[in-house]
Amino acid sequence: MQNSRLDQVMEPDNAVSLITASRRYQVASESLQFGMFIAELDRPWVDTPFLLQGFLADSQVEIDTLRKCCSYVYVDLEMSSPEVAGAIRRAEMRGDEASAEPQDRAVATARPAVAGPPKTPADNAPVERRGALSGAGRVYKTRADVRISSDTRQRFREFVRQSAGSGRDEAAGVLARIIGWFRGLRGGEAGQATAGERDRASRDAIRGWLPNDIQLETYDERRSLEEELPRARSTFGRSEDVLKALVTDVKAGRVPQVAEVAHAVDDMVASMIDNPDALLWVGRLREEDVNTYNHGVKVALYLIALGRQLGFPKRELGLLGMIGMLADVGKIRLPRALLDKPGMLTSTEFGLIKEHVRLGMDALREAGALPPEVEFGIVEHHERLDGSGYPKGLKGNDISIYGRMAAIADSFAALITPRAYANPSAPQDALMNLYEWAGSSFHEPLVEQFVQAVGVFPVGSLVELSSGEVAIVVAHNRVRRLEPRVLVLTWPDKAPLSEPLERDLLSASGSGSGRLRIVRGLPSGAYGLKLRDYYLSGIARANGLAG
Repeated sequence: MQNSRLDQVMEPDNAVSLITASRRYQVASESLQFGMFIAELDRPWVDTPFLLQGFLADSQVEIDTLRKCCSYVYVDLEMSSPEVAGAIRRAEMRGDEASAEPQDRAVATARPAVAGPPKTPADNAPVERRGALSGAGRVYKTRADVRISSDTRQRFREFVRQSAGSGRDEAAGVLARIIGWFRGLRGGEAGQATAGERDRASRDAIRGWLPNDIQLETYDERRSLEEELPRARSTFGRSEDVLKALVTDVKAGRVPQVAEVAHAVDDMVASMIDNPDALLWVGRLREEDVNTYNHGVKVALYLIALGRQLGFPKRELGLLGMIGMLADVGKIRLPRALLDKPGMLTSTEFGLIKEHVRLGMDALREAGALPPEVEFGIVEHHERLDGSGYPKGLKGNDISIYGRMAAIADSFAALITPRAYANPSAPQDALMNLYEWAGSSFHEPLVEQFVQAVGVFPVGSLVELSSGEVAIVVAHNRVRRLEPRVLVLTWPDKAPLSEPLERDLLSASGSGSGRLRIVRGLPSGAYGLKLRDYYLSGIARANGLAG
């Protein structure tokens, strides 16, 4: 997993990210050949049978499956077979399919992919030596960054600039963009409204997705992070215990105690309303746990955070939490070896994975009827806007707002969690990946609201500072979201400090280029740092942050 530097997101003169020197090309799936190393897909890996993120295509089954699942993929020449890499390079150097050798012609003349994420067309992807690749019918585009396109970085950068302002103005700017989408606008008109007008219009637009009797609310933080953490730790632990008991019941064929889950969710909602950072911090403390019940609690937290951002009332926040807690319980009825399989799933195995939605609903219905909103969220959390999801292949407006929200929260949690078959993403990269797939897989306004809910650098995530030091984000600054409170863990050379140092980047000394700032997000475990090692530190205990 490559890490993204903040200056590549925020600075307009960095239109092309140079994260890796590897040569990566966009290839139409119909033009795939044996020996190509598949570095990335045009959709989330979790939506395909390819659980191992990055592999050498060396079987017809793999190539046929790629053609079925994807319109195009990204091929890494450095990892591909020498023969394939040489053919692609020769075709690129000639820049003309007529001059290609016979063995290269299949590579050079393959027809372009006819579909793909509308926000990242191939013509807008970052390229090197574009002139050599601009001929009609070409499918190969050299990419410096395989995961996140230049177009996505630009849109993300613009969004971050708009949303990194102060307090209510920050929220109003995002709400204005939401209005623009609902009205079919692109900025301009929506941006001219006052904060109050934008807020009211956004609430009216969101109400169109909800029952008429729901009254949207505005939430203020009632408690500081330090004040809320004791309750948050207790709440998270109880939620894990309750969901673990439910999963045990489902596995044993007993009637699950769904009511107990509802009580635990009520406590989560109360804590998140008072201070969302506290539970999100505790959730990151458990980042190395990848069991079903832990994942469910984290998805519930992200859904509640998103609902809180949108102004959902307390009852609806509880419904969102129930969706997150219960969405994947059906996986407990699948073989563990299947869930942890490191390679490609067969069509039969992938079919079994898809069955977890039905298996979960069958088990949960034994305890009685669920609220319809909860059922929608559970049944639809793997559906995608372009119809590529499951179990029903729903498209567009056929997917409820609860299903759309659940898809985003579940995917984000999966991206940042270490898996037996995949390394975790840095949270910032995961958010930009959601942007990459917005419009095709996910609803773009909700993706932007999700970024607002969890922050560009989510609480508990590892970041690198402009000083070279590595730190943990402790709490967001509601005045300027890009300048949070952090715990510094290392010296600039990445050697661990004997005791972490707390810093508030908003009040850190310096200005301009000398100002201390975050330059990139880091994945879990970067530089060998284990977050658990720092929760019992003296500085953490002194600030109420110890686990």
